[in-house]
Amino acid sequence: MDSNEEKYQTTVESSAEKHQTSSSEDIKATAAYAGSDDGVGSMEDGQPQQGYKLKRSLKTRHLTMIALGGVIGQGLFLSAGANLHNGGPAGALIAYSIIGFIVFWVAYSLGEMATYIPVSGSFTIYCKRFVDSSFGAMVGYNYWGCWAIIVAAELVALPLVMQFWTEKVPDWAWSLIYLVIIFLLNLFGARSYGEAEYWFSLIKVLAVLIFIIVGACISGGLIGDETYGFKYWQDGNAFPHGVLGVIDSFVLASFSMQGTEIIGITAGECSNPLKQVPRAIKTVFWRIIVFYLCSVFIMGQVIPWDDPRNLQTDSGSVTVSPFTLVFSKGSLASVAHIMNVVILITVLSCANSGLYVASRTMMALSQEGIAWKKLSHISKRGVPIYSLICTALVSLVCFVTSVIPGKALYQVLVSLSGVAGFVTWGSICLAHFRFRQAFKAQGRSLDILPFKAMWHPFGDIFDIFGCTVCALISGYSFFYPPSAVGLIGNYAGLIFCAVGFVITKWWTKSKMVPLTEIDLDTGVSELVLDKELRASMMAERVITGPWYQQIWKRVVIVFT
Repeated sequence: MDSNEEKYQTTVESSAEKHQTSSSEDIKATAAYAGSDDGVGSMEDGQPQQGYKLKRSLKTRHLTMIALGGVIGQGLFLSAGANLHNGGPAGALIAYSIIGFIVFWVAYSLGEMATYIPVSGSFTIYCKRFVDSSFGAMVGYNYWGCWAIIVAAELVALPLVMQFWTEKVPDWAWSLIYLVIIFLLNLFGARSYGEAEYWFSLIKVLAVLIFIIVGACISGGLIGDETYGFKYWQDGNAFPHGVLGVIDSFVLASFSMQGTEIIGITAGECSNPLKQVPRAIKTVFWRIIVFYLCSVFIMGQVIPWDDPRNLQTDSGSVTVSPFTLVFSKGSLASVAHIMNVVILITVLSCANSGLYVASRTMMALSQEGIAWKKLSHISKRGVPIYSLICTALVSLVCFVTSVIPGKALYQVLVSLSGVAGFVTWGSICLAHFRFRQAFKAQGRSLDILPFKAMWHPFGDIFDIFGCTVCALISGYSFFYPPSAVGLIGNYAGLIFCAVGFVITKWWTKSKMVPLTEIDLDTGVSELVLDKELRASMMAERVITGPWYQQIWKRVVIVFT
């Protein structure tokens, strides 16, 4: 630990001592600051109960790798095949690009708020504090449901991946095995989660990079018996279903990129959020360009949009990941098996992240007084144990595959999660927009912000508009001919969010917080106010030296 980080820890501890002598209302607000080391384990009637606390166990390498590859899961490895079928090679690429723009701005908006007020379950608290308490409750439950569903979706995807080798084992058996594994990984605390996720993510990142390089060679005819190039882009195959096919691809593209906001959730358990969060945020751009756009581009060159092995609810063929298909078409059968093993690891990784994020979100809801108070209880290992169990119980929906076919259930779950993602991203940008407006209304200088989002307010406005439009139109094709699977997946979540918000608004009589009354002080680390230390850490972010040294330093930042 360097001198700056030692000073940071000392600053946090002194801040915690101050909070312990504050009023009960201040303590209640500070309890939401999960990384504040204040010893608060759960809340009882607004009073803190002495117990255990979340631990600042996540290091720079953990957070960077989680941001870089932690959320690469079946959305890319399996659902990309469905998008290739819906939008065609060019349509799928456009859909991922548009969603990528949205995600890019969300990451920077959240990063600005998370470095200023680093709390676990961050943006649910931001939405409550900067917009409206009812709005914050709706966003929190939406996000918890989103990730609980992602866990279930990953567990449903597992048997689909295993079909590449065998169809003899019942789907529920595979799902149960993996559910037990990820539950145990999360049971041992953030350090266990972070370490496991670091290595899982490293494997996924390397696998995607190898896929892109080898896939490009297969497309160009350097590997295999055929040259593909733009063969499957010709004769109208680039957009087989026109503009409507591109729109159909939005939800699954959203599901694929779910998790960028994990950086905000982990801020409360970072050893040094001021230094680590901005570094992790800056990997988002490269993750979008390299892992998503390059991968989808390679798939579109080697795999035809109408290949029956792409994920489709009405296909009787065994579903195979596009990643595996590319290697198979390059006459690399043995490598295809290895890639399928990697895809199994991605299931474990993404489900592991989902269980972690959902449990922390539920804990934050409990600490804010909008969920059962016992859910904020933290175990000796620093784990919100009851929130973890609650989330794991929701994932048991994966066992419905004995009644509903796995492909249909999987697409319902990913659609629910994808639309919930639009709600989350739009809400984050709305909270950030009002966060900046509050700074202006209260006459505060932006210079105190340790990390600033670019292109404000245009990024926020674009995201709010884009998320709203995408969420509303993404399920248009399921109205005629009517499809229960499609309509439930695309609109059930929106209906629940709207009804939940209206009921909460009516019950609590809450109002939008005036800009001049928005609380910009509670939970702010003393570190932000320490000009000397902040300037020192800002200087550490600057990468200097010859170009080759700069490249090496950036590589080291990502992997250490």
